[in-house]
Amino acid sequence: MILNEEQRLLRTTVADFLCKEAPIEALRHLRDTHQAPAWEPTLWRGLCELGAPAVAQAEEAGGLGFGAVGMGALMIETGRRLCASPLLSSAIFAEAVIRLCGDATQRERLLPAVMSGQTVATVACQEGTHFQPQVTQCRRDGDQLHGRKSMVLDAGSADYLLVNARDHDGTLNIGWVACDAAGVTIAPRRLMDGRQYASIEFSGATVEEWLRGEQLLTGFERAMDEATIMLSAEMLGGSRELLERTVVYLQEREQFDVKIGTFQALQHRIAEAFCRLELAGASVSAALTAIDTGSAVLSEYASRAKTLTGDIFQHLSNEAVQMHGGMGVTDEMDIGLFLKRSRVCNQLMGDSAFHKDRFATLRGY
Repeated sequence: MILNEEQRLLRTTVADFLCKEAPIEALRHLRDTHQAPAWEPTLWRGLCELGAPAVAQAEEAGGLGFGAVGMGALMIETGRRLCASPLLSSAIFAEAVIRLCGDATQRERLLPAVMSGQTVATVACQEGTHFQPQVTQCRRDGDQLHGRKSMVLDAGSADYLLVNARDHDGTLNIGWVACDAAGVTIAPRRLMDGRQYASIEFSGATVEEWLRGEQLLTGFERAMDEATIMLSAEMLGGSRELLERTVVYLQEREQFDVKIGTFQALQHRIAEAFCRLELAGASVSAALTAIDTGSAVLSEYASRAKTLTGDIFQHLSNEAVQMHGGMGVTDEMDIGLFLKRSRVCNQLMGDSAFHKDRFATLRGY
């Protein structure tokens, strides 16, 4: 990505902070601690003090004015360190839903707390085992919700939920629901990547308010696209870290008294991965710029970026494990943690097959 001087300074500042406060060992601690929260509270407070949740928003709206490109650079750094935080779930996805689906009064009232990190919200939009946002069985009955949601990011530690539901005639509604409201049952669990996700059941849960924007459907779709692109940026960061760590290992490991990095077969595999990674990086950069420029075909950018980053993240994690040998899958090495994260990321917001089909449909095929 081509960053201006302020964006480069932001990236450097965040990278230095994460190196100190969010080493990969911190993810192991969260994963292995019984009933640990979805993220480390002191880490989140530090990110909020740096203004991370408000990086992308315009200055006149109370943000820092770095745009999506600036937030994307930040997400790349979190991906390099497998940093667990509600940046994606709250500061990006929930913020976008409020901004694009709420009316002016709701935006003015709800966004400041989310942008400051004081309030953590997450979006419950998936039902079942696969990402199919167009399939919504969760229903609205007056001011109450009935139904189930799955794979909800960080819900076990969040304050509020944004829930998409249909009313009796199939109209889309998006409700703002407190996580501790009566009728809301949250069952959090950790997946193989060490992050926390939740299944949620709504049994007559009272909705505090319904978002009242004029274009709920198109706004919600665009919010999902923005979140997908930011997730792709995180995956790009993880892929770059995998490549760099593997190259360093190949330069150090010896076999038959020579560095294995001199083996032509391994050089070819690294070169191929590098080329695919550069292509994925270009797609993420273009998608982030498309958010900032208000592109009318943002969905195409999102699906292309998610497909390419998903494929290279999985490919590089496989290659990294193999080139590190059997120890690559042991828990004492970080490489295995990246592999596990890649598998979960590929499923979040739709896998490669979903986005290839979506991209083809958008292009008229």
